Amino acid sequence: KPLILADPSLLRRNDLNAAQNIPAPLSAGRTLGQTFRADRPFITVSGKLPTWNTKGASVRLTLYQDGPEGKRIKTHRVNDVTDNAWVFLNLDAPLPPGTYYLELSEPEGILGWWSHTDDSYPHGQAYADGKPAPGDRTLSVRYADEDTGKILNFFTFRKPNPDYFRGPSGPNEWAWMEVYPQHVYYSTPGVPEQMTVSVAQNAVEGKLGVLSNPRAHGRSFHDDRQPPPSGQDYTGRNFAEQAERAQEVDPDFVFITGWNEWIAMRFPREAPFAGTGPVNFVDQFNHEYSRDIEPVKGGHADSYYYQMAAFIRRFKGVRKPEPAGPSRTIRIDGDFRDWRGVRPEYRDDRGDTARRSHRGWGREGRYRNETGRNDFILLKAARDEEFLYFYAQTREPITPPEANGWMMLLLNTDGDSATGWEGYDFIVNRTGVTDGEGTLERNRGGWNWEPVAKVQVRTKGREMELALPRKPLSLRDPLRLDFKWIDSPGLSGDILAAYTDGDSAPNGRFRYRYLTEDAMKESGSSP
Repeated sequence: KPLILADPSLLRRNDLNAAQNIPAPLSAGRTLGQTFRADRPFITVSGKLPTWNTKGASVRLTLYQDGPEGKRIKTHRVNDVTDNAWVFLNLDAPLPPGTYYLELSEPEGILGWWSHTDDSYPHGQAYADGKPAPGDRTLSVRYADEDTGKILNFFTFRKPNPDYFRGPSGPNEWAWMEVYPQHVYYSTPGVPEQMTVSVAQNAVEGKLGVLSNPRAHGRSFHDDRQPPPSGQDYTGRNFAEQAERAQEVDPDFVFITGWNEWIAMRFPREAPFAGTGPVNFVDQFNHEYSRDIEPVKGGHADSYYYQMAAFIRRFKGVRKPEPAGPSRTIRIDGDFRDWRGVRPEYRDDRGDTARRSHRGWGREGRYRNETGRNDFILLKAARDEEFLYFYAQTREPITPPEANGWMMLLLNTDGDSATGWEGYDFIVNRTGVTDGEGTLERNRGGWNWEPVAKVQVRTKGREMELALPRKPLSLRDPLRLDFKWIDSPGLSGDILAAYTDGDSAPNGRFRYRYLTEDAMKESGSSP
């Protein structure tokens, strides 16, 4: 069901008695209670409890029919009571109208029940140790009305826990960020349902803190310590430590935070966070002390994005690759019917060549990017003994050939990502296409290339095909190679331009893999 991170107990809360002027303390061995009248079916009852700013208190809530001597309906223990919070007893099914009695007992720590010295609730009676007492306690119920029932049946609710350190106080809670080792959240006791993974945490010595404090948990935090600047890098040791724990526990869900939070909000020296100083930035401070995963120019670039992608692939699993079909000769003649039935098909998302123009912040002017041109949607590859064949289909008709990054094809032929440019050993069409011919170039280090052969190229409408001679590629059987298409006028040696300029298939640094069935068997995979 669709998920809402919210406390369902707060849905349509009806305060029977919100009047308060004194907190009645609850000590060990004693009880506090209140009778109340429900005039229609209800599914939750609650009271408001003070803890006098202490933490770690817990208490048992018990609901009876009629009064303290009546039939016990349900009991539940609430842990880690927050000061002046409403604590709830949720029922398994709606109870009918009538008179009921809510009792607090078995306290641990310091807590009480907000009350009023006057008889503020005419339909109920306060109790202490099972005997009538003056005044009334705070009380609230949630009625089982039709709209509330529909909402509860349609959505899954999980109560969010913002605490980085203590873990769940009961079932059906989810966290959004925690320090290592992260707690396990559950719906059914003993069955892991949810955990968090994050790249950094604004935690300072066990308290909610600021990331501008050098003792905070930065991106390099691991083994219970934050290394000095000389030991900080972009390898994501904090993220890796948290991801490894989530992998070991294997809950149903992992909540990863955060994606985009580049808001540099400076707080005053008196900010209520641990580790404050003359300069206080809670969530974002610099590359080491920040929580963003999204790629950024400069600094960590896209390191954490691919670290996240690698973790997701391990956690969720991936489909086994589809092997290349049988050998096939393609005629490069602009008649694309001989590509029918060629497998596998490689897909790219549509609509990512939108031209952008937006006003910048303050006096920064406008941000413009009009490099979007050819939007890749479908790619294929084929082979015979002499040639490799490639096919590209775009959303709109392909633009005329240009020398500035037009419809380029990159190949990793040696399986080594440390060689070539960003792992690519050959490139096609970098210098444009003339009279149906492009150029195959070999990498000479960095963004330097040398021509090695001519390439047959045909384009018509939304389709393009080309043939590369195998001999200059030094390919051996069984065949295994990676390839990538880029149409990007801004690409001149910076792979990050694949995120912002034109289109690439697949996006960013990702690449497609083409391998025969024999190559899959050799590597230990099967179709």
